[in-house]
Amino acid sequence: MVSKKDKKTVWIYAVVLFTSAFIVLMITTYSQIKVNKNIDDVKNKLGDTEKEKSNFQMNLSTALSENKKLAEKIEILDKEIEDARIKESELKQEIRNIVNDNDFKLENYQNLIIADIKYHDGDIKECALILTREIDIELLEKDALELYQKLLNKSVKKASLVFYTEGYEYYKEREYDFAIDSLEKSLSLEKNEYYSDDCYYFIAYSHYRKGNYYAARQAMGTLISNYPDSTYKKEATDFLALNK
Repeated sequence: MVSKKDKKTVWIYAVVLFTSAFIVLMITTYSQIKVNKNIDDVKNKLGDTEKEKSNFQMNLSTALSENKKLAEKIEILDKEIEDARIKESELKQEIRNIVNDNDFKLENYQNLIIADIKYHDGDIKECALILTREIDIELLEKDALELYQKLLNKSVKKASLVFYTEGYEYYKEREYDFAIDSLEKSLSLEKNEYYSDDCYYFIAYSHYRKGNYYAARQAMGTLISNYPDSTYKKEATDFLALNK
């Protein structure tokens, strides 16, 4: 039979055990709550880190996209600047061409006026040379072209004959350089006159007298080629045979 003392002792042990169990349970619960809180904190921190990482990636992607757009805009702007420079250069060249064309036209008209003055002063040689050497008829307007043609018809044939006559006189006087110059000017104005073969003949012998045998052969060869019916043909042929 259990005594009162033993019952009291059992009760005390029961109270102690219950209290200990309660304390352990409280500690365990507290620890679990703290652990859960720590886990939540870690999760939150991880979440914040992931969010920051995501935001960083988004910001980086946006920055790269903006940088690409900016690079494209810069490229477009550079091309526009280059196109503007090219257009400016072309415009400057066009202006220079217009100025040059106007200068050529002005010079053309000035030469025509000088030729007209020379003709009326009786200098048909200079008139003819200006008309044939220093005027571009493509730059003359209708009225100026009519004046040009009128002066040309009046001066060229006469000037060619005058140059031939002078050249022949120079040849007889043994002034061979002057003879060649005048005879070549005669041919530059007219090549189909009755005296044109004479020009080549005396040019050839002027070169020959000066010791320029190659030029002499060239002139005689041209005489034979261009004037096959010339009275000088046989003599020119013999000349070439003797001066090979």
